[in-house]
Amino acid sequence: MLHRLFGEREKNRECEKKIVCEKLTVYSPVKGVVIPLKEVEDPVFSEGIMGNGVGIQPVADQVYAPVEGVVAAVFPTGHALGIQTDDGMEVLIHIGINTVELEGKGFKAFVKEGDRIKAGELLIEFKRKWIQEQGYPVTVVVLVSNGSALGTMTEPTLGYVKPLDLLYSFQNHT
Repeated sequence: MLHRLFGEREKNRECEKKIVCEKLTVYSPVKGVVIPLKEVEDPVFSEGIMGNGVGIQPVADQVYAPVEGVVAAVFPTGHALGIQTDDGMEVLIHIGINTVELEGKGFKAFVKEGDRIKAGELLIEFKRKWIQEQGYPVTVVVLVSNGSALGTMTEPTLGYVKPLDLLYSFQNHT
């Protein structure tokens, strides 16, 4: 019985797809529809102030690691986290717009600062429908905060994605 309980938990900690992460590449952390960053409903994100990336309108409640690396920060409210990759990317995943105001309600983080993670590991679960009922957009923003130092960002994949589908990468021209 315990094996069944704990076995299921471990099974849910990773998405079905396994990949080899390409250098300076970000994959989708959620199932949903990718939109250009400029369409995200918060100027801090849409104007690129926080970095280069995309928004995703999620259709599921799980956020998986879009890269391999070390968890650099998990916000106490569970609505955002940062990952430092071995190739130097600083990836920020932010769930929803102004969801910090929910003070952690509706979010559950499965990782902590300092954890080494692989692409596809479950990072956060969130109550998408409940958050929307509270009046908050649930757009998941996936940014690389130091992207300008990494090179030129490729045109992002837009439209429907599943976890670990390619989102975008950086091409260094030096």
